[in-house]
Amino acid sequence: MLETTARDDYIPASIRPCNLEFDSCLEHIGYNIEKLSEILTDEGNVDRFEVLDCIGSIITNVCRLVDEPATRRKVDDTFCISTRLKFCHQEDIGKLDSELKSITKNDIYQKLKYARDKTVAHTSSSYQGYGATQKALLEAAGYLIEREDRLKNLVESIKSLVHNVEISIKKKKGEPLNAFTFTIHVRV
Repeated sequence: MLETTARDDYIPASIRPCNLEFDSCLEHIGYNIEKLSEILTDEGNVDRFEVLDCIGSIITNVCRLVDEPATRRKVDDTFCISTRLKFCHQEDIGKLDSELKSITKNDIYQKLKYARDKTVAHTSSSYQGYGATQKALLEAAGYLIEREDRLKNLVESIKSLVHNVEISIKKKKGEPLNAFTFTIHVRV
């Protein structure tokens, strides 16, 4: 029997089935925030390509979780909060949508989105402004590490919202909130 908490609908992470895309994005974000912090606070020389790898991963994974993909054909194939909202229970959509808007209006998120739109898309070496792109990404990395606690709070808000969206989807389907069913196919 599971221990109950103040929130009856809470699903402990240890029994929540993995969503590979969601969990992979969060793993990359967490790992790269820590790595970026170590790199930029190290007294030695900073390897700017290592910084670019970290910041690029943080930017793309946070934006991938929050924003709809730019191409319409990938919308239904992609795990992101904005596309999952349409599967939520009708009573919850307004609250969840307002939480999503709060995340997208967050200044740290705006910095990440700006960096994605203006720099990550142009990191190809064939792009003529490659040096300027690197410089802008390095500046974004410095900005984010100076506000590392706020960046981590943003990631926690995203995690919480994804959890609430998934609970709302289960509620709409009429499934128990603290149970999961699995289908196993056996071939002979």
